[in-house]
Amino acid sequence: MNNRFSLLALVALLALTIAGTGCKEGSIIDAKISPSDTALGVYSTELGCVTRTYYDDTAVSGLFISGLPVYQGAGHITDPFFGTMTGYTAFQVIPDNPSIAVYNNATIDSAFLVLPYAGYTYGDTSDQSLTQTYQAFFLDEDITANTAYYSYTTKKIDEATPLSNPYTVKVNDLSDSVSIKGKNYAPALRMPLNLGGLLARLTPALQAATDNPNTPNSAFNTFFKGLVVRPVGTTPTKAYPFFRLNGSNSSNAARITVYYHTNGSTSDTAVQQYFFNGEACGFFNNVTKAYAGTPLNALLTSTQPGDSIIAIQNQPGACLDVKITGIKSLPKGVINKAQLQLAMLPVYNDLNYSPLSRLYPRKVSNGVYPAGTSAGAVVEVNDRYPTTSLAPFSILDGQLYTLKRDNKDVRVYSIGLPREIMGCIAAGQDTLHLRISGTQDYVGAYRAILGGGNHPNSLYKAKLFVVYSKLN
Repeated sequence: MNNRFSLLALVALLALTIAGTGCKEGSIIDAKISPSDTALGVYSTELGCVTRTYYDDTAVSGLFISGLPVYQGAGHITDPFFGTMTGYTAFQVIPDNPSIAVYNNATIDSAFLVLPYAGYTYGDTSDQSLTQTYQAFFLDEDITANTAYYSYTTKKIDEATPLSNPYTVKVNDLSDSVSIKGKNYAPALRMPLNLGGLLARLTPALQAATDNPNTPNSAFNTFFKGLVVRPVGTTPTKAYPFFRLNGSNSSNAARITVYYHTNGSTSDTAVQQYFFNGEACGFFNNVTKAYAGTPLNALLTSTQPGDSIIAIQNQPGACLDVKITGIKSLPKGVINKAQLQLAMLPVYNDLNYSPLSRLYPRKVSNGVYPAGTSAGAVVEVNDRYPTTSLAPFSILDGQLYTLKRDNKDVRVYSIGLPREIMGCIAAGQDTLHLRISGTQDYVGAYRAILGGGNHPNSLYKAKLFVVYSKLN
């Protein structure tokens, strides 16, 4: 298996992130580990780590999971440590009324592309003057519903006939309701469309849907392959908004809204929707990152065996490579707790750029452990099983906590690995090699700069804290 998430693991992790499930902070081992009553045969210790930062671009950005929101980011953003991120969304729509007759004896007046705001903007939300400029295009290549697409996915775009002109919006205004003819609607990006270009695709698509009543949606998408909303130009800003594609019906999902009137009338009298439906529509969120000249680039290209500073983002982007060493020094017995703790470095973590909500570990096979895997394969840690359940996350955790260390508040990610450590001991392994990534809810967003295994300040050094039992 390669280093991509299995789809089963992705479903569970996304569901967990949305639900916000995790362990209680009281179960986190502090720097002074407790209990340590040797009279009861309970001991504590800590193991060192070798840490590095690497790049992973395998975020699944286009897979519909029933019951979960479909978030898509679009725009430019620059982070002084992590460089530039650029994203666009591509998605299909289907007709509310799949009939060419809908516009008989009618005149189309206007059309708008509506992208509902997801309620979250990554970056600086305090500067109300920040803007993003977007433009809509047609896809010129097929995408397919119920297919996994990744952050690196690209499809041909019809740039010769844009669906809209460039449209600039204040990012802060995206959170405001949209007023249309005196009625307020949910916050959204609402872009006017070029009718000529729209009708050139819409008319044959509706004719195909009419001619194929048993499969109207797929027939429609043969001619109307999909939409792209992407940022214009290359000038980044400091705020990157997210939008939601799916809704409860055609009027609150991502959509094209067409206004028309019957001939002889002087005003709009009707509306048709062409909307995103996760069961029937393909989609993906293309995200690219550029790191040249940034502090992160120095970490990604480091030739040191281990780094004192490490960095992580939601994929695609920086991820963590961690080797826990000295496991053979632990006696065979019961591991009560084993928590890999990774501390945020306050001097580097800008409040404008939110930290990841959760870290997710997987292990790298050395060809011997775990049994039956090839060297370099990336597989689930023992503490993640059964993968069909969210219950293991009560131990695996991975969330961010505030701990007291030498009377100082230290923000720490804690990953529980007791079953994995016992597995290493039983297999005679001295080193556990982990790959650690973020979640995949808001693709590309969130970040954290952490202390590595050889950080000079013990408050922030990456360590595995262990509490174990043995017979005296």
